[in-house]
Amino acid sequence: MTHVHAFIAVDRLLQDLANCSLPFGGKVILLGGDIRQVLPVVLKGSRSLTVASCLKKHNLWSKFIKLNLIKNMREREKALETERKFSNWLLEIGEGKSGDNVMLPDICYPSEQNPVKKLYGDLNLSTIMPEELKGRAILAVTNDASIDLNNQVSACLPGEAVVYEADDDIVSDDPNDRLTFPVEFLNSLTPTGMPPSKLNLNPGCIIMLFRNLAPTKGFCNGTRLIVTKLQRNIIEAKRIGSANGETYFILRIPLIPSDSNMPFKFKRKQFPVRLVYSMTINKAQGQTFEKICLMLNNPVFSHGRHMWASQVLNLLTR
Repeated sequence: MTHVHAFIAVDRLLQDLANCSLPFGGKVILLGGDIRQVLPVVLKGSRSLTVASCLKKHNLWSKFIKLNLIKNMREREKALETERKFSNWLLEIGEGKSGDNVMLPDICYPSEQNPVKKLYGDLNLSTIMPEELKGRAILAVTNDASIDLNNQVSACLPGEAVVYEADDDIVSDDPNDRLTFPVEFLNSLTPTGMPPSKLNLNPGCIIMLFRNLAPTKGFCNGTRLIVTKLQRNIIEAKRIGSANGETYFILRIPLIPSDSNMPFKFKRKQFPVRLVYSMTINKAQGQTFEKICLMLNNPVFSHGRHMWASQVLNLLTR
């Protein structure tokens, strides 16, 4: 969920531009999503601060007309009984009725504990077509775990891997800062929303954009692409599901992490992409998969539980 300060800023900006005191300057603002899923991220914030950062706790929320979807696709007339139970289970998590400890259905406990083997064990990764993998993903709790899982899957893919190394540097006029934070240390960092310093890609692999490169053409932050060609300074890729198969050329760009929790700022010049065979639970918001594998090596709060549980259409495909 977007922080309430972002909505307040847009509201004031549109009022100034339109010279109108109505909410959002009298312009139509359409919001969509499920408030049950992801709360705003407040660094080192308490429970009360996190709740206060939600749009629902601000006066602006009363200005919106609420339209609720009333037809549950998981409870259609011909739905299986297991799908109905799955739907009710999701609602219990989303409404906070399940408590602090959520009991997963027995079908969610696999005998195979290796997430890569569990999700891709029925496929021959050395000969499979990229389109056959787009409906699967491993959801991890942490960014580091997601990167490690992506590298494991990448090692099994056909074709020679190409390693793209980033150019990291401290954003500072003080030369002593470069001695305090050497390049080797910067290379070890992968803040949220940033590509890794070493990007291992194979022709035909599936990647995700981390920046809005061409919004009018559909190449936005979160867009999944299939790599068609790897060159020294250019990555050629096409959007998954694109009818015309339009190819887009991705270049290295300077990236500065927005994580203000670090005691310094650094710049990474790298391709704004990352492998997407595994992603964090938050990054999976808004996407639907045919089959997922969940790696719960760390505790997940209730909104995160509802987030990952709602990424598949039914329980049997998990």
